[in-house]
Amino acid sequence: MTRESDKFEKYEKYLAVELDEVSRKTVQGLALYEEVRGDHVTLAYAHNGEPFSPDWIPGARSLGDSIEFETRGFSVTEDIQVLVVSIDGTSKRPFDGGTLHVTVSKRKGVPSTHANEAILNVTLVPFTRQLKGSIAWLERRKQNQQL
Repeated sequence: MTRESDKFEKYEKYLAVELDEVSRKTVQGLALYEEVRGDHVTLAYAHNGEPFSPDWIPGARSLGDSIEFETRGFSVTEDIQVLVVSIDGTSKRPFDGGTLHVTVSKRKGVPSTHANEAILNVTLVPFTRQLKGSIAWLERRKQNQQL
């Protein structure tokens, strides 16, 4: 059986909102598990050579633009902690219809891509905070690579 997260393993880069320092500290301060992430919201995955589409960025923004957005709530499993966010009033990721989120923390060895399953399978606990960041291409973290 193919896991939902397996389809993302082939991508080397991703388009994201990279959280600013204050927002990163806010999110990372909420961490429940030993591997703390809390540094970005994924907007799109891109395989090398795949053409970029401006539609992947909410609100007709561009690379490098600053963006303010808000959290909607937490989804927590025994392995991973996720914070669902809303950009321009929606939590739907334009790239693939997935849910916009920040992986806050996870147990050691659990891929961050498991956050997608946590969002689908766990009731969201309301939690609202304002966050800021900028739109950038980021390199995919190798599974054993730390922040």
